[in-house]
Amino acid sequence: MSKKIDFTELFERVSDNKEFAQRMLENFWSTWLVRMDRLEANLNEEKYDDLADGAHQLKGILGNLSMHKGFDLLKTIHLEAKLKNPRKLVKLLDQLKKELIACEAYYREHLDLFK
Repeated sequence: MSKKIDFTELFERVSDNKEFAQRMLENFWSTWLVRMDRLEANLNEEKYDDLADGAHQLKGILGNLSMHKGFDLLKTIHLEAKLKNPRKLVKLLDQLKKELIACEAYYREHLDLFK
């Protein structure tokens, strides 16, 4: 599995406070499905501005958590929401969900880094 989270960058971002980094990640994992559901609901309801705003907010979170592929997907989702492109958005949101599932698995496989 390729590097899904850049732990070196993340630890640098939090001044090597691994406990804090782990709390941030655990908090994210406890809420990300709600965020995804909200993005998907905005798409289904054709609330493209809300979708763009939600993607922008989540992009910032993923950037802070050093999840680069998810960050890049959200940049594209933000752009496609501004363009009101539902077919692309369905595919992108599916890719994002799969990426975040893979990121969580990667995190769980590397819990030893937080000791």
